[in-house]
This record gives sequence, structure tokens and C-alpha cells, in this order.
Amino acid sequence: MTYNTNKRPFNKLKPVSFVNVNINDSFWSKRQKINREISIHHQHQMLEGDFHIDNFRVASGLKKGVQIGEFYFDSDLYKWLEAACYIINIYSDPGLEVKVNEVVDLIKKSQTNDGYVNTFYSTRFIEKRFTNIYLMHELYCAGHLIQAAIAHHHATKSQVMINVAIKFANLLVSLYLGGKRKGVPGHEEIEMALIALYRITENSNYLKLAEEFINRRGNVSNFKTYVANQYFNMRSILGIAKKRNKEFLLSVGRENIIKEQESEVSEWATNLTLKSQLIFFKENLIGAYIQSNVPVREIFEPVGHAVRVMYLFCGMADLYSEIGDKTLLKALRRVWLKMVKARMYITGGTGSEKCTEGFKKDFALKNEDSYSETCAAIGNMMWNLRMLQITGNCKYADLIERVLYNAMLVGQSINGKEYTYNNPLISYAKDKRSEWFRCACCPPNVARTIASLGDYIYSTSEEGIWIHQYIGNKANIELSSNVVKIIQKSELPWKGEITIKLELSKSQKFSLFLRIPDWSYGTDININGQRHSNIINNGKYHKIFRKWLDNDEIDLTFNMIPTFVESDPRIKGNRKRVAISNGPLIYCLEQKDNKKSDIFNIVISKNQDLRVMFETELLGGVNLIAGTTNNASKFTAIPYFAWNNRGANNMQVWHLAI
Repeated sequence: MTYNTNKRPFNKLKPVSFVNVNINDSFWSKRQKINREISIHHQHQMLEGDFHIDNFRVASGLKKGVQIGEFYFDSDLYKWLEAACYIINIYSDPGLEVKVNEVVDLIKKSQTNDGYVNTFYSTRFIEKRFTNIYLMHELYCAGHLIQAAIAHHHATKSQVMINVAIKFANLLVSLYLGGKRKGVPGHEEIEMALIALYRITENSNYLKLAEEFINRRGNVSNFKTYVANQYFNMRSILGIAKKRNKEFLLSVGRENIIKEQESEVSEWATNLTLKSQLIFFKENLIGAYIQSNVPVREIFEPVGHAVRVMYLFCGMADLYSEIGDKTLLKALRRVWLKMVKARMYITGGTGSEKCTEGFKKDFALKNEDSYSETCAAIGNMMWNLRMLQITGNCKYADLIERVLYNAMLVGQSINGKEYTYNNPLISYAKDKRSEWFRCACCPPNVARTIASLGDYIYSTSEEGIWIHQYIGNKANIELSSNVVKIIQKSELPWKGEITIKLELSKSQKFSLFLRIPDWSYGTDININGQRHSNIINNGKYHKIFRKWLDNDEIDLTFNMIPTFVESDPRIKGNRKRVAISNGPLIYCLEQKDNKKSDIFNIVISKNQDLRVMFETELLGGVNLIAGTTNNASKFTAIPYFAWNNRGANNMQVWHLAI
């Protein structure tokens, strides 16, 4: 099998893989080290303890039993496998390789003769498979299997896992392509996975099926009847599954597992108010919950479950990059503006409706309602990377940075062992991090994002090299049959000092496109010690075309000033309040750092210069921001990503101000 790097013909930019980017800065290299040495192994332990791996032992015939857990459990193991493969692609870890090999072997042995893999169905009632793609996540799990298989093939060059994915994808093609079976995938994921598989196999049927699934959205006839039938089907299937599990577990004396199994999911459902239940029911009935309320080319606002929204937009962007359908790109640009202007929190988080884990109407962004699921933040980054490579527009790179340092990074604790599922902007000491969740989508999603972070730093085009993110690294980038080595040193997110050194085997003319962040209060660029230009605009790429020589050095200084941010007045809860930002970071107040004041009642004077100080021993080393209130008492703010690392605590992002 060969990789076809000439795909994405309608993109302006070409990706530079994380495999070619060795991150080595003081901030992100620490996160990556924790990720590969602690998080990935801890997650494997939790997956083992929560039956995710054992389910495949049952499905493969190595153990007797039934699948234990939720119907989407397989997907969490696939995401872990993808993350692990990203790690072993770059770093040697024999222990992790053993775990990867075992999981791959179990998945292979669990595959049926016709290619099917899903432990929920195959261990109980395989005859009921594909009867409910709207609610039962079969295609969502299949999509994550495919993505894990591609990562495994890249890392090991083995054909084993990719052959499993191809066989499964061929089954889907035989069943669904050309409208053979009706229905729409309820949780998007399969679309971008099929396109990724098309890119390395050149099997156009995968691209066609992804396009068909995308085009089915908003076009299902008698949709309300379809939803009702799928709902009753789900109740029937879950009822049978519960009965068979109970029978088996009682027969082997493990009935206590049943209670543990139901606790978290049941708790979420029972905590919904009647109003929330009605909202959830309505959004499902009209298709908004799964983004099937209108055909995709007519989308003008993000609706429904936020993670599904982001994965759909990723699939649409991938489809555009292959077929060049401008109506898709027009819809994506339109909905991006709506989201950013009216339905996104200051951290880049999305979702203010708990019962749907998704979007409300414009400016309905109460801080206490901020769901801002970690997976939605990751999906937002993925979508914006695709939009960036399609268009070369700086605003997408700016948003990636905002989400990366705030809405995404808050999802993992500093020690790499605890996580948040949702991320509020105000907390009354009731929120705490967890080692694991019954719905454990976020931990492995964080792991795969941090492991592949190098994907977000560079791109190339016919003109030259684009630098999107300022993260210290050494990169080898192919450009016009030459290899350009970039050595980037970055002080972000604490200081705006960047140094970029080029190493070339021969001189070469090309353009270097430097992102000038929208938060910079003045930017200086020096090339080999000489000032470059007086006209440098924020929120744009600054193009430098010249004949570059070996050891040329570019020094960038982005002026970082801690700043009060005022909200759009249409967000009622933030009127007469301010947030604090510094560079790419949003800050918050935790009660633990402000013991002499009630953080919910202090009033901050906007007419002051805030002070920044780096505390090496606090929260892994962070910039603190200090200021005074209107009654001259002091306050201290920490980066939002670092809150909730010292136990449950009062916290808020938007503060009363005069």
C-alpha cells in the first residue's frame, strides 16, 4: 500500500505531519511527556478495569460472556489505540507496543467473516446489527476503528489493522452505498474516517459513501416516524441486552457489576428536569440534535450535540477538499461565523444546553450553563485545521490557538491522570476532576490530540512554508524537492518571544508565512538581527519572500499585555463584567488564591495596569495575574486551563467591574 499525498486537490495548503515535527519546548513537551509516560498507560488501566478490552476477549472467543458496558464502549478503546500509535510512531516504548499489539490482535480476532466488528452486537444478537444507525453508534465506532487502523499502519507499517478496517469499510459499502439501506448516522465520525481511508487506498467507494452519508442529512423521508421507530428499536435492544447481561452475570456470581454499570448514565438521565427532557425530545424529533434538520448545504447555524456538529463539519470540509463543491464551503464559512459571533464561549468552548450537550440560540451563553465538552473543543480544533488548510485564512489558526490553550487543555489535569467532561465558566465548589467516566470519550480524545499536536504547527503551499502555531520544535519540511529544517524556540504561552532558525542544504527562494496572532499588541520581526518591516497586521499571515540561506534566523516579539475583555452586551449575564486575558490564555479567579475576598462579589476596577508574575512552583509553573478591586484589596488570577487541580473550589471567569 502506498500513501497518496496528492489528495485534497481543492486545499490551498498541504499538511505537515506531526511525524516530521519534534516538539521540544518547555510547555508542550512537558504535556507530551506526561501524555506518553503517564496518561496513555493510566487510560489503558482504566479501559481494562471498565471492561472495554475484556469485551473484545469475549467477542473474539477467548472468554465466555457478554459485552459489559455501553453500546459505544468500543470507540473509547479505538481512540486510545489511535493515541498509542501516534506515540509509538515517534517514541520507543516496548511496554506500550505490547499493549497495542494485544488490542490489535483482539480486534482482528473479533471481526466476523464478512468484516463486522462491534462487541455490543456480536456478543449478543448479531442479527440485530445495523437496525439502528441513528441511535446505536455502530458507524461512530466504525469510524474510530478506521482512524485507529490508519494510525497503526502509519506507526508500524503492519497490514493487520488496516486490513480489518478495509474489510469493515467494504461491508459498509456493500450495505449502504447507493441507498441500499436507509437511515442517517446519528453520531458523525464515519464520514471523515471513510475519506481518510480513501486517501490512503484510493478506493473511491469510500469517498462516495462518505458523500452519501453527508447528503442524507436533512433528506430522510418521514423523519419523525423514522426517529420514533429508531427510539423504540433502541429501547427494545437495550432491554434485551440488559436481560442477557443480568442472566450471565448472575450465573457467574457477578451481579454487583450490574449496579456499577448503571450508575453514571442513570444519574445523568434522572437529573434532567422535565423542561430539559422536553427539549431533548423535541431536538431529536426535528433532527436538530443530530444535525439532520436541514440538508447540509442549507446549514446556517450550529444546532444540537456539539461534538456531533464538529465532526460533521470536519466531514464536510474533508469532502470539499476532495470534490470541490463550493456549496459545502459556503455553508461551512457561514456556520463558522454564526458560531464564533453568537454561540461560543470566550474560551472557545461550545455547548450551553446540558440536556443535548449542545448549542442554544444566539447569545444564550450563561456561564453556569457552559457545558463546553472537552471532545467538542477537540472537534473544533479539528474542523478549524481543515478550514485553515482549505483557505489559508488566519482566523482559523487564531481560533485553534484559543481552543488549544483553554477549552481543550482544561480537559486534562496537570498530573495527566484526571479529566473533565464538561467545563463551566463558573463553579460553586461542586465540580471535580475524575480519573474516568462511564462515557469515557474525552480522556483518549485528549491523549490523541496531545500526541499528534505537531499536525497543527506547519503547512506548505506552492509559495512556501506557513507557520500556524508557535510551539518550540524541530521540523523537517519538504519544499520543492528540498528539505527545509526549522528549529523553532517559543516562550509561549508565558512570553511572546519566538526564534525561528532555518537550516538548508542549499539556498532557496520561497515565502515564509508567519501568523501574527490577533492578541498581539504590536509585533516586531527581525531577520538576522535586522528589523524587517514597520507594517505588520494582527490576525493575518505576514509574508516574507526572499532567498533564504542556511542558518538564517527570524526573531519575533509579540507584545503580550494582560487585558480586560468585555463581552458582547447581548450576553445578558456578562453585562458589567470583564474577563482577563494575556496572550492566548484566558484567566480565572479561584477562591483558593483569593482567601480574603469572596470572588463572586468582588468588583474590579477596569482602570488599572495588571501585573504578571511567573510562579515556578504553582500548578506546574504558570503566569499569575494580579490586580486590585474597587476597595483596594488584591486579587490573583490563574490560567483557566489550570483551575480545578487543587480540589473542588469556587471559580469564575467573568467578574463584576466598574
